[in-house]
Amino acid sequence: MNELKLPFYAKLALTLLSLVLIVIIVRTGSEVIIPLIFAFLISIMLLPLANLLEKWHFPRGLAAITSLLVFIILFLSVLMLLIKQMESFITDLPQLQHKLVITLNSIQAWVNEKFHINSNMQMSYLEKLAMGTLGTATSFVSTTLLSVSSMVIFIVFILLYTFFILLYRRMLVKFLISLFDAKHRETLMGVVERTRSIIKSYVGGLMIEMVVVAILNCIIFSILGIKYAILLGMMSAIFNLIPYIGIFVALLLCTVVTLATSVPLAGLQVAISLFLVHLVDSNILFPSIVGSKVKINALATIVGVILGNMLWGIPGMFLAIPVIAIVKILCESVDSMHPWAILLGVEEKPKKIKVPPAPKAEE
Repeated sequence: MNELKLPFYAKLALTLLSLVLIVIIVRTGSEVIIPLIFAFLISIMLLPLANLLEKWHFPRGLAAITSLLVFIILFLSVLMLLIKQMESFITDLPQLQHKLVITLNSIQAWVNEKFHINSNMQMSYLEKLAMGTLGTATSFVSTTLLSVSSMVIFIVFILLYTFFILLYRRMLVKFLISLFDAKHRETLMGVVERTRSIIKSYVGGLMIEMVVVAILNCIIFSILGIKYAILLGMMSAIFNLIPYIGIFVALLLCTVVTLATSVPLAGLQVAISLFLVHLVDSNILFPSIVGSKVKINALATIVGVILGNMLWGIPGMFLAIPVIAIVKILCESVDSMHPWAILLGVEEKPKKIKVPPAPKAEE
């Protein structure tokens, strides 16, 4: 069959139309798509445990629900630890906001004395920053507490989707195989296997990296005598999961909270500590733990995180990299979409060709 050849402007129009339709679908269907993607990632992480239980002659349903129970126990343990640490923090929020303004007053007086900057304008800006930061935190906590039921429903759906994906995983693979001709099945199975391997390596590595960073942060903050050391250390590690942007959010949050609970020097120490831990993480921990299987360039990562935030909010920022990785695998496997894989990937260094030395001339 002869392929239909379209002019460039028609291909461009169809591509743009497809992108617009995809954005509309993922935006309007976010309540279903977001839990499904989280469930897909969790099920990939639990797949080795489910396979192991099935080898031990567990029925498939029992293996799936046992794997899910292990995940729920680990999740609840971390959640209870965070809630316990946040109890006193939420109670102290009004006092923290007042103390932060007093601390900023002293900083303003020092800046006015040393640099002769207009005190009224400076104080107005600093008060807005203080009120905005802790005010936003108060609003966030209030909104979170008011929407507990929605959060519970969201988590319940993720767990249900995870269970059914583990239970019907072979049926889902057969469904995908039946959608394509026999000549494409080998390519399809390669995509499925690569997706499973890369997502498992990436998500599992991120979890290990988050634990290591959280331990480092908590130890350093405890040595410095920072109030809420464990809470701030764990929150910084969670925000660190967001590429590039997360470190700045963690830096701002921890510095502002430390300024409200201690002296300005402690805030500076916290900022420097977080920066040093981030350097160790990005140059040592991330390459060695997570690995280099997810080869996505920095531009695509930043744009993906921003678009994820625009489409799905905070969950979209966490899901941006896994989704881009899956899209890149698909683009690499389809010849017509290979240019998009080049756009998302990293530039490979050309291999050096060893030139053999010229033979010496005989004397």
